[in-house]
Amino acid sequence: MPFDDDDVRWLLEQLEERDLEEIDVRQGDLRIRVKARTVAVPRAAAAQRLQAPAAQTTGPEAPAAPAGVPVPAPMAGIFYNRPSPDADPFVEEGDRVEAGDVVGLIEVMKLFNEITAPVGGIVTRLLVENEERVEADQPLMYISPAAKKE
Repeated sequence: MPFDDDDVRWLLEQLEERDLEEIDVRQGDLRIRVKARTVAVPRAAAAQRLQAPAAQTTGPEAPAAPAGVPVPAPMAGIFYNRPSPDADPFVEEGDRVEAGDVVGLIEVMKLFNEITAPVGGIVTRLLVENEERVEADQPLMYISPAAKKE
């Protein structure tokens, strides 16, 4: 009996829930191998990082908070800043966007979901690279409604 979509979906869930790098299943002559694109940080380590008190840094090495409204990933998946490999990016830092403009895509199980700008303004900072794995609610970029393009 061949693997169906539900089997593949279950394997993908197991890969993410158990923080595995790869799953290899054989059933008779059939074989399916699911491999993560990037190595995930174990949840326990991520939780410890979130619970650890943030170090207070002062002086020139303190990172400046990004200006503007964050554009969060609505789901975990692979972020694309281009509609196709040969195309120009949807947005770059300094670009003006209108509320509702497509600013990227997230691929989940071969389905592409459009990411739209929540506000109009200037893209002040891109936080993720093209084809980078992102988590739900992770900020992808910042858009400043008050920013002026120079």
